[in-house]
Amino acid sequence: MNTHHVEHIIIGTAGHIDHGKTSLVKALTGIDTDRLPEEKQRGMTIDLGYAYLDLDSGQRVSIVDVPGHERFVKNMLAGATSINLVLFVIAADDGIMPQTIEHLEIINLLGIRHGLVALTKKDLVTDEWLAIVKDDIQNILKGTSLEDAPIVPVSTVTGEGIETCKTIIKNLIAQTKTVTVHPHLNLPHQGGGIQGDNEYSPPLVGGVRGGGKLLLKSRDDARVFRLPIDRSFTISGYGCVVTGPIMGGQISVEDEVEIFPVKEIVRVRGIEVTGERVDTAYAGQRAAINLSGIKSAGIKRGYELSIPGYLQPTKIVDASLRLIKNAKNPLKNRARIRFHINTSEVMGRVILLDREQLDPGEEALCQFLLENIITTEREDRFIIRSYSPAYTIGGGKVLGYNTTRLKRFKEESLKTLKILASGNLSDIVEQVYLNNVVSRGERSFALTIDDISRQVNIHPSVAEKIIADFVRKGVLMKFSVEGKNVIFHKTHVLSLKEMILNELRKFHKDNPLKMGIDETHLKTLLGKNINLLLITAALSSLRNEKAVKVTDNKLSLANFKIEVSTQDKGIADKIEGLFLKAGVTPPSMEEVCAKYGASGKAVIPLLIEQKKIIGVEKGLCFHTMVLDKLKENLREYINKQGPISVAQFRDLTKTSRKYAVPLLEYFDAIHFTKRTGDVRILL
Repeated sequence: MNTHHVEHIIIGTAGHIDHGKTSLVKALTGIDTDRLPEEKQRGMTIDLGYAYLDLDSGQRVSIVDVPGHERFVKNMLAGATSINLVLFVIAADDGIMPQTIEHLEIINLLGIRHGLVALTKKDLVTDEWLAIVKDDIQNILKGTSLEDAPIVPVSTVTGEGIETCKTIIKNLIAQTKTVTVHPHLNLPHQGGGIQGDNEYSPPLVGGVRGGGKLLLKSRDDARVFRLPIDRSFTISGYGCVVTGPIMGGQISVEDEVEIFPVKEIVRVRGIEVTGERVDTAYAGQRAAINLSGIKSAGIKRGYELSIPGYLQPTKIVDASLRLIKNAKNPLKNRARIRFHINTSEVMGRVILLDREQLDPGEEALCQFLLENIITTEREDRFIIRSYSPAYTIGGGKVLGYNTTRLKRFKEESLKTLKILASGNLSDIVEQVYLNNVVSRGERSFALTIDDISRQVNIHPSVAEKIIADFVRKGVLMKFSVEGKNVIFHKTHVLSLKEMILNELRKFHKDNPLKMGIDETHLKTLLGKNINLLLITAALSSLRNEKAVKVTDNKLSLANFKIEVSTQDKGIADKIEGLFLKAGVTPPSMEEVCAKYGASGKAVIPLLIEQKKIIGVEKGLCFHTMVLDKLKENLREYINKQGPISVAQFRDLTKTSRKYAVPLLEYFDAIHFTKRTGDVRILL
């Protein structure tokens, strides 16, 4: 097991080809990160290389060495999106070169705020030349995230500056490894990981309370485990091994993880961090994870690991996008681009939601329509490059994944995205509830803590606290429905309550002699796009407020009363008497209406509502007392004589088959009898 304290920080190199990135890493660590035979042969870095740096007091930190050649920028990006501290390498003899500029733009777009500039090959230039190059570097750093980065002249030949680099790296780690967390739910942008001054809300996993604040190693500790895969290979005797940066949470041996986007669940057999076996690896570390139950050939760079069911593969990404100031051309709506996120590169188109084109240096809200599936979360940083020829043109932050395309210039959508872009966790959680699709379709659900955790990209414990605060304030409303707690935004509940009251008012107006409406019928009137749990919750709220009442399973307004005129009451009494006198051979509805006219037709529903007469089939009703008497006779007969046939029932009731069959079917329907073959038995 490991004997070092591994910092939750990943250092990455950046800079033009042949400026000495790999040589500097070797001088700092003693490790040659050029692992491919082609890299050894050509003397240039082609793919990502990996090392670790040991500092004083047993500190160890991961290093990712990236290629500098313009042809391999996509490989550079696969490593750059996870780094927290950059070793920006510029050769003193060459000075600023094309990939120097492009890599600096990438660092700036990713929001990487901590780093140093290593001015390599000092032994090849004079002091005067070195001073000129330093001035040039300071000029290009102005206005970028590395504006205040120290510039350290070094030589990997003489060793000059190497120890100074280590000291500065140690100091930078001290600046970046602690985050102060305030009770206010405000989460600014994050640049690929650890941020020195970020604020966001407790409780956070792995934190230590003190002085009313919470300190932790990384804001990513407060997230669910997630690892973008940058390598996959097989080791004899172990099987499949994948490597990558842990972007959130932690992972332990024997945990189950899911591989996205293929959605295959596997088990963790072993973990290594900076070359040493560990039981658990944490956010901000690079890890090699030995997986059981899958072959390395089935895993590609760009795939991700997370807890089962957490990530949702998508081809539509909502985002905020900034075009770099020195972009050659404006970015037009629907432009085809190369989209780089974590270790993935996919082609796609950018849909500008609030304009026709994005000018250099400007920011906009957009959607990316991708040609292949990726996995992403809110707050992920991305880079876009032009389709052909390929060069970096912009980047930004993911605001969320989507299943549908947004309409351009729609104020409601833009307002939502602006809230997501603000980074305020309270506002974002509330917006998720407001935007929740509450239809009865595929996405029909009442949001759970895990749903919020996934959509907002925060740990479930953080989501739980925010939700509890909202429930306390009445912004969210909690209900117990079907044995489980469900939570809806008060806006949805209040809106639906008013819809229900309006439907009841309309029903009472159209049906003044009916006691109320059946709940199933009410749900039909409200429309199929409203979640059934939300309807139940709204009705529960209305009942608690005594705004509605339930009588004989019929819903009505609390103050509703059936008002019957003296004339209608007289007709109702006559019709009731008619059915009572008719016994088992009642008149049809048509006959009653023909005899008593419109008034008769109006009061029949009232008699049915009052359960004075009961319909056994369409158009055929019996008086309740007649049915009760028949049930007594039927029970007595079966108890004495055994199962009864239709013919026997007809004889028992002294009626015809026309009435006997519907009556028996009615008794079956109310679960008084049960048909077995050609006879009935009691239930």
